[in-house]
Amino acid sequence: MQELKQKTKQKQKQLLLILQKNEFSLLRLAALTTVLTLAGILGRVAFQYIPSVEPLTALSILTGFFLGPLAGFASGASGFYFSNFLVWGGQGPWTLFQALGAGLAGFVGGLFGKLGAKSRWKALTSTVIGISIYELVVTLGSSIFSLNPAFILFYFLTSLPFSFVHLVSSIGFMIFFFEFKEGVKKLKGGKIIEKEIFGFRLADSVDGKLGNPIIPFLRAKTEHKQGKDKNKSKNKFWFIFKRKQDD
Repeated sequence: MQELKQKTKQKQKQLLLILQKNEFSLLRLAALTTVLTLAGILGRVAFQYIPSVEPLTALSILTGFFLGPLAGFASGASGFYFSNFLVWGGQGPWTLFQALGAGLAGFVGGLFGKLGAKSRWKALTSTVIGISIYELVVTLGSSIFSLNPAFILFYFLTSLPFSFVHLVSSIGFMIFFFEFKEGVKKLKGGKIIEKEIFGFRLADSVDGKLGNPIIPFLRAKTEHKQGKDKNKSKNKFWFIFKRKQDD
């Protein structure tokens, strides 16, 4: 009877740990998406006087690439909507098409991120396709208010140089962001979780006990004492970017 109670209690702890991890995974995903989107917004504001050069779309694609299609879409759509309050030109009918195009670009990045290993070439390919979709949506959306086919063709042709600059600059931003991620990976001795570069990990469980639910960005590390207290453990918390010594 006592053994059955212990097994039941252990299963309850495991279930609670799973629920805890799921809860913090959603919070972490939302937090990471928000941080990357804010970085893209600030970058777009900083580059607003250079035509067609902005890091927001590339960061939205990168967000989707590592965090999933929905996160990428949310980053792109919300990023362009809020950044239009801060850049020259402001809000207008074009905001809808910019937000839709950037959202789709981020979604494409998420689809490529699900195709096996997250390589540099997949990230660049998703950037080319995502930016092309963005430019197509924005260009057609901006010219759709005119019912004159000649004007639509003229608008499309004159926008090609700006689309090309946007594509090349976004590829450059993507290479920079991806190389930054690879650089941190090397500093950690080649051991890194893909999402770890952008965020935090829930505290691990120690001796069958739940990880710290209050500080999800710290992980528990068990340090066994020597001598009389060698069977006891002492919990220490280390930031996630400290290399795991016991690997």
